[in-house]
Amino acid sequence: MASDPNIPGEKRPAPDYSEPAPPTSRPLQIFLLVAFLITAAAYVTDQWTAQRIQEMQVKRPNPLKRLVESQSAYLAHIKAGDDALARKQYDKAVSEYRLALQGQDQSEGHQKLGQALLKQNNPDAAFAEFREAVKINPRQIEAYGIWGQALVSQGKAGDAVSLYLGALQTNANAGVLHFNLAAALQDEQRNAEAVRRLSAAKGKTNEAAAAAAESQRLATEALEQYTQAGRLGVKSAAFWSSFGVLLNEQGKFADAEACLTRAINEDPSLSRAHSELALAQFRQGNYGDAIEHYNKVLTLIPDDPATLDSLAQIYATATNSEVLSPKMAVQLAQRACDANASQNARFMDTLARSYAADGDFLKAMSWEEKALRRAGQLGDRSLESDLQARYTLFLNHKTQ
Repeated sequence: MASDPNIPGEKRPAPDYSEPAPPTSRPLQIFLLVAFLITAAAYVTDQWTAQRIQEMQVKRPNPLKRLVESQSAYLAHIKAGDDALARKQYDKAVSEYRLALQGQDQSEGHQKLGQALLKQNNPDAAFAEFREAVKINPRQIEAYGIWGQALVSQGKAGDAVSLYLGALQTNANAGVLHFNLAAALQDEQRNAEAVRRLSAAKGKTNEAAAAAAESQRLATEALEQYTQAGRLGVKSAAFWSSFGVLLNEQGKFADAEACLTRAINEDPSLSRAHSELALAQFRQGNYGDAIEHYNKVLTLIPDDPATLDSLAQIYATATNSEVLSPKMAVQLAQRACDANASQNARFMDTLARSYAADGDFLKAMSWEEKALRRAGQLGDRSLESDLQARYTLFLNHKTQ
């Protein structure tokens, strides 16, 4: 039965005021479905792309990251090699430098590997590394220096000269290369001088003359290179010492004294510089200063035969009466002869001169005979001639 609206208390349903639903649009449904599919596909594609990029980065690292890691590994192996080299663990140093070069092929690495191979007494392999170092970087000055010095130590000064001349083609203003070249030329000059003395001793005058000319040429070139090195700022103690030695050999004693003084001011422990400075001072008549520096050598190298002999010569031949001390000369010359097991004829001659200066010509002649006999055994005719002349003086109770 229908409810009566007039009956009090009876609830009536609320009137329905909603609008009727529009009819469903099929094109719209299709559009929404397509939009959804496109959005989903894009999302899936983005996710897949991100995952692939991540996978590729894991498999193939970023080039910059790879470079940084490679450089870091290179430096770590170089440092480990340097530490091993300092501790004289040469096998380990070689291994570390090789590992460094596996990561990065750098000039410095080849140079350091060459140094370690030299310490392993493997010069051929070392030279190959130095060659590679300067091929990568023609301005790798240190590699040229170590390479050249190793050649000189092998008695190949000529090869070292050629190496330095080639290096200077691209490094003309490298003062250290001029210094190294000068030292190598100086070594060649000593070899030529040795040939001259040997030829003269054997009476081969033509060969001696040719060697003398070559010696002078090499000495002149060495002086030019030392001068150029100085102009380019080389000021090390080793430089001044080597330069001073050559100047002494050329008889330029005042210039030598200046160079050698600078050398020992830079490094007072250089015994060779003290010895050469003493020689330069002795040749200029500065006996007191010469004695001081020879004594300094003896504090650095106790009982050095050559230094004892040089001091004995000063005390036996000094023109300054305050320095002349024949008895001191005899003591020093005797010590020099005792310290030299090879029976040096020149040391014997110094002892003979010391006895003569002390007025004991009998002992002087005895020692001069020993010196003559030794010179004869060596086949040194030039020295024999000098000693024979001195023996004649002693025979006549004269010193000069």
